[in-house]
Amino acid sequence: MKVSAVRFMLSAFAALAVTGVVHATAEDAAAAADSDVKVLNADNFKEWADAQEIGLVEFYAPWCGHCKALAPEYEKAATSLKEENISLAKVDCTENQALCEEMQIPGFPTLKIVKGGDFDAYNGTRKEAGIVSYMRKQLLPALSELSSDNFNKFTVSDRVVIVGFIEDTASPEYAELESLAKELRDEYTFGVVTDKELAAEQGIAESGVVVYKTFDDGKDVFEGDITADALRSFVKASSVPIFDEISGENYSMYAQTGLPFAFAFFDSDESRKLLEEQIYPVAKQHKGAINFVLIDANKYASQADHLNLKHEWPAFAIQNQGNLAKFPFPQDKEITEESIESFVKDFTNDKLAPSYKSEPIPETNDKGVFVLVSDQFEEVAMDKNKDVLVEFYAPWCGHCKRLVPIYDKLGDVLKSNENLVIAKMDAIANDIPSSDPALQIQGFPTIVLIRGDDNSVVEYHGNRSVESFIEFLEENAANSITYDKAALAEEEDEDEKEKEQVVVKKDNDDEVEVEVEVDAETEVEVVAEDEDDRVPADKAESDKQEDDGHDEL
Repeated sequence: MKVSAVRFMLSAFAALAVTGVVHATAEDAAAAADSDVKVLNADNFKEWADAQEIGLVEFYAPWCGHCKALAPEYEKAATSLKEENISLAKVDCTENQALCEEMQIPGFPTLKIVKGGDFDAYNGTRKEAGIVSYMRKQLLPALSELSSDNFNKFTVSDRVVIVGFIEDTASPEYAELESLAKELRDEYTFGVVTDKELAAEQGIAESGVVVYKTFDDGKDVFEGDITADALRSFVKASSVPIFDEISGENYSMYAQTGLPFAFAFFDSDESRKLLEEQIYPVAKQHKGAINFVLIDANKYASQADHLNLKHEWPAFAIQNQGNLAKFPFPQDKEITEESIESFVKDFTNDKLAPSYKSEPIPETNDKGVFVLVSDQFEEVAMDKNKDVLVEFYAPWCGHCKRLVPIYDKLGDVLKSNENLVIAKMDAIANDIPSSDPALQIQGFPTIVLIRGDDNSVVEYHGNRSVESFIEFLEENAANSITYDKAALAEEEDEDEKEKEQVVVKKDNDDEVEVEVEVDAETEVEVVAEDEDDRVPADKAESDKQEDDGHDEL
């Protein structure tokens, strides 16, 4: 029996929990009794869910690290929301496996909103403030009608509140505001004032929109025609501070704006103060165009590595979100308001060249697989006289390591083709100097063909065997390829005889041929041969076998 996708992760603690070896202590039971989080199981789940006007339920496993981190935040949120009749509950999926299967729980923790027995995805953060804010929004209409009685309380009810001042509810402006409010209701609180006198009290003479917020100057006034597209960009840009510290907790808030990042690295109170004094005026001037953020170099030094900065502080760099192009500020120059303003101005005027990290060009490169580095990428990969098959890999990636002998054999078999290059590139040690979205690597290994006639990119998704690679090249390469088919077939027959297989027996005695990889944390990953088993590229540093001691954004 061949399985298209078989994957499970089983840690030592998970195994203990499932087999009943890990038991709740008396202290745990006492804590549960004092908790504002309702404990659900298969017996009371439906009754509780049907009774909720609005509620939130967490599906978790006791051994899950993310669940443990969420627990205190979830508990505090439950306490904050109980007086508003918003109930928070939890289900232990190791004790209620059938229920969690019925609810189609993909991983832990999974949170779902419940309204009268119906469930929707929860898309908020896992912090108390984020949970409270998100759940309160679920009680409100997408666009709340405001009057002089509730206006002041409403504008301070959340971190960011958007209020439209539109007298005519039948106007196109009202329709645009209402459309955006429905689209972004999970992220922001929207209100509308139709009272002309109240609008005048707030300094609004004609139709307008104001973003009220608990930081910076307290509010931003939208100027321009009221359309959903224009408002969307304005609201997202206004929802982040002019110049504040970034961390893993608030990164997504900045990222959702789509604006470039300007990272200012500090390693002490002194260097932070210097950056605040010198960069804040520049950040304020470019508000809404670039996200200026402070970042702790003691915690996030690896982010500086990504930006091609040396570990010398303070430091500054800009990065585009779209193509991830990096622009490090020269570290031999002093950080001043004038030097940063000049640098940022050159960036906005497209006068800066991106920085690309590269290994040295190899002195010899005559094997079947060409070792590609960033400094040679344009010359080799974009040569329109040749088709170039490139494997982008990470040195620590287990799937990449297993591919090495197969890929080396492919290079040897096809080496005689003058118009074809079989190449590999360490995508951790080298940046990819291209803005082509098809070359923005999302996982390892990623294998692409850059066609010789027009440099178009075709990603490889087939089986990782020499025959499959050759078949792919025959179908997609601009140039024809040749190879010794008889010799290849003979080699493959020998390989099959030597190949060791691991067999996993299922409960029904069917057998599935799989590859098994065991990592350093006693987790077992089972991957069927035809599954897309790439390791996500954005986990590059955090998933290395040796921890560098730094956090990741």
